[in-house]
Amino acid sequence: MITGLADPSPADRAPPLPHRYSWRVANVSLLLALNSTNPPIEYEPRNALLAANYSVPILWLSLFNTEGLTNWPGTLDGSAAYTAIVQPVNECVERSRNRLADWSRRWPDVFAGISSAWLSFAGAIEAAYFGVWTEDISQMSGDETWAVELRAYLSSLDDPASIHFREALAQSYLSLDEADPSRLSPTTIATPVAQLVAGYKWARQPPWDARPAAETY
Repeated sequence: MITGLADPSPADRAPPLPHRYSWRVANVSLLLALNSTNPPIEYEPRNALLAANYSVPILWLSLFNTEGLTNWPGTLDGSAAYTAIVQPVNECVERSRNRLADWSRRWPDVFAGISSAWLSFAGAIEAAYFGVWTEDISQMSGDETWAVELRAYLSSLDDPASIHFREALAQSYLSLDEADPSRLSPTTIATPVAQLVAGYKWARQPPWDARPAAETY
């Protein structure tokens, strides 16, 4: 059973303890399980489910639509808001399931193998909401630009022929073959495809990332 992050009590608002790693991971995004839509108060929340570097993976995006877009105050600078996503878990899982059914038919080499593991992992979450912490990603280009890009990704997920869907795929380092749209290829060989599309472990152990903690990014 995976439950969500509880709302912080006043005592919890003291400066956060050091991260479970001995360093901060630069430009990371985090998939959260939350008990409310309240924003996290910790930089790189330690109880996040999964992580990704420099992007928001396509399977995380598959959970959401544009109605989940929200502004959260920065954890390092409360006056610097960033665009995040948060929506109810049950809606998210069903949305992802429907999209993956389509994507697995179109690109079985990429999505068919990860589909069952991803949906089992997401379906086991007993928190009320999924959220995505994007404070670092927002700062990479500035939040005004990031907000436009994120909205475009979410708007494209049910329209695989759109240019913005290709940009959403690029969040997982995937490229559509111009000559053969049935082929979808990773643009990097440094990371397994499952981790590109679904992220790597943070506080939870997903079935597609079996590395010990010392080997995580």
